[in-house]
Amino acid sequence: MKYFNQLLITLSLGLAIISSAQALAANKAPEIASKGQAIAEQKQAMKNLHGKLKASLRAAERHTVKLTSAELNTLTTPEVDPTGRYRVGIHRTVGKSVSHDNADLIIHIPGAYAVRLELSHVKGVVAVFNDAGQAHEYSQDGFTHTFVGDRVRVRGAAHIDGAGAVNLGGNLCSFNASCVENAECKNIGMPDNIDDVRNAYASILFRSGGFYYVCSGGLVADSDSGSEIPYFLTARHCVSKGREANSVETFFQYTQSCSTEPQDCSTQPDFSTVGSSIVKSGRKGDYSLLRLSGNPPNGSVYLGWNSDPIASTDAAELFRISHPGGAPQAYSKHEVDIDAPNCSSWPRGNWIYSRDLFGATEGGSSGSPVLNSNAEIVGQLSGGCGYNVNDVCDSGNNATVDGAFAAYYSDISQYLGGGDPDPGGDCTDADGDGWCVEEGDCDDTNPDINPGEKDRGGRKWSDGIDNDCNGIIDG
Repeated sequence: MKYFNQLLITLSLGLAIISSAQALAANKAPEIASKGQAIAEQKQAMKNLHGKLKASLRAAERHTVKLTSAELNTLTTPEVDPTGRYRVGIHRTVGKSVSHDNADLIIHIPGAYAVRLELSHVKGVVAVFNDAGQAHEYSQDGFTHTFVGDRVRVRGAAHIDGAGAVNLGGNLCSFNASCVENAECKNIGMPDNIDDVRNAYASILFRSGGFYYVCSGGLVADSDSGSEIPYFLTARHCVSKGREANSVETFFQYTQSCSTEPQDCSTQPDFSTVGSSIVKSGRKGDYSLLRLSGNPPNGSVYLGWNSDPIASTDAAELFRISHPGGAPQAYSKHEVDIDAPNCSSWPRGNWIYSRDLFGATEGGSSGSPVLNSNAEIVGQLSGGCGYNVNDVCDSGNNATVDGAFAAYYSDISQYLGGGDPDPGGDCTDADGDGWCVEEGDCDDTNPDINPGEKDRGGRKWSDGIDNDCNGIIDG
């Protein structure tokens, strides 16, 4: 979640954009998802798989990833870093392989609250499980789910490229500001139509460079009522690159029972999907429209939307569900404030300025869709702008700023209107390796050639090919 103190009013620019968007005004009602697996079914399937794997334990090789004191400090003190995102974990290279014929491989990261792996060269089916009852199977390269605890066990044939040490979850959670309000509480005045669409929202965990981050987002309906394309809206400053999108894990229906006391939020969400691709992403309005690799759980909601401009509708009420700091669902209510000074990087019109009326957002809330009184998307969270942004409870001196759906609707209307959902936008990734041509992928027909590959040492990389796209063959 980004914050800015420098203020500059640019109202005329916002009005020009509003005029353009009005010609394209459209709206869509929410839809209920039916294609995904029920959460209870997924939990039972995982329980059965875990029991089967534990009943056939075999010898295991142990690989320990030791974190430095600075890395351990990152885990224990998550924060918004200079990228404007809420950092919650560390990525470390592992470089270990496991095969069907040999022993299992245990990856141990002392100090981690949870562990997530990055797999390559997967052959057949690879199982990953822990001692806490979690178990999943994988048949292709990519990222695993997140496993609670400081170790996981791998069975099958694969190469473990890397491992993430993550600190997830955290009077909602003990680390949240006092003004953050638990969405599960019944006395918070949430309108019924907003409560009805809460299952659209998810917390997302993703890797960017050497770190893991959390943001928020929500499912978006397209105009074809017979389709259930898992489009997902979040902020561009959260996810803007193909490799980041590939690592996205979405935690749906993540809630915490109502309590007047801060809670430790140590439980793992019950349902998550892994992987996504970028459909469209734009700096104007700070948006990224993703397509999830898996279906959300049955009973999820695809949010409706409205492209009518609202940035200059003073006192218009706005509503939001978000996951501040990766915590369970929080609720906030806002009011458009046309007198709030602009931050120069976020001109009014492309962005919506509002004041918090109830609740608040924090780092990790970025990307959460903001809704109008009809429970339709009108934007998604970019951050805060004001004179005291380090205090998220100071609504008098700070404005909440959302990228305006009206400003970029014309860029995504072909997808939400039932157009070709082929991923594109600012990321061209034809070979599906998670690296965009725009990021430096020099061969988009071969998933084994990209800036993330090695190109020196060992027989595999002495092949007369520039595997890592650095302009040097075998070097």
